[in-house]
Amino acid sequence: MRGQRKSASTVAVYLRSLEQYLTFCDSIEAEPLRKRTLDAFLADLADRRRSGTTARSRLTGVRQFVRWLLIEDEIDVDPFAGVKPPTVDTKVIEPLTAAQIKAMLATCTTPAGAAKDRKFRDVRDAALIRLMVETGLRAGEVLGIEVGDMRHREAHPFLIVRKAKSRRGRTVPFSGEAGVAVDRYMRARRHHALADSPALWLGARKNHLNYSGLYDTLTERAERAGIDGFHPHLMRHTAAHRWLAAGGSEGGLMAVAGWSRPDMLMRYTAARAEDRAAAEARTLNLGEL
Repeated sequence: MRGQRKSASTVAVYLRSLEQYLTFCDSIEAEPLRKRTLDAFLADLADRRRSGTTARSRLTGVRQFVRWLLIEDEIDVDPFAGVKPPTVDTKVIEPLTAAQIKAMLATCTTPAGAAKDRKFRDVRDAALIRLMVETGLRAGEVLGIEVGDMRHREAHPFLIVRKAKSRRGRTVPFSGEAGVAVDRYMRARRHHALADSPALWLGARKNHLNYSGLYDTLTERAERAGIDGFHPHLMRHTAAHRWLAAGGSEGGLMAVAGWSRPDMLMRYTAARAEDRAAAEARTLNLGEL
């Protein structure tokens, strides 16, 4: 998979899926390369109330390995031919409200006399929050941004995404308000021990910001803002909703968010579709005959 330029996260998911399947096979002393064993594994996931998305992911990992066995002539026939992927329930994810976004930004206000680490983190997190709720960047894309990718002082600010999930780079515009927040961070960044690093986002101390750090800092901001059920990917849903609610086109959103299929757009924007439709209807003057 590395030879096929699969991402490290994809490789990790496939390996984890295969390991879980083989562990299950050992637990029931069943032959792994039999359809009924795989069916039992999927049934076990359902019994343990694992989501349809998780079950599909595990099935994909197992089938990828079987595909490799076929290519390498280790087996002659696909034992899992005809196995249907589990159904996936469509989750309606509510985006953050404007009040919730403002509450998260309010937690980035630095009190008088605060330590340098606190000041740096507040400035950094304000820039992160503004960028993520505007652009809908994935966490991996955010962390992959380098200093040279940021064009925050342009008349129309934008950034360049080079490390995208789809492996297709793109330019992503953002507002002047977000540009101001990024500029504050860039100036604070000059005094960091790793200021010469090409990586844009740095930790509060002598380290780079990684996924766990991004997850922890955003989750902490949400908790302090009184937001329940927060997860960083909610920022992407929020950005998609805000784009359409402001009158942005679906095609423009797909280009900015890095989606190649319209079904992904519908998945991310379903929660507020009726609200947007009602707002649009009020501007159509359909009562005029």
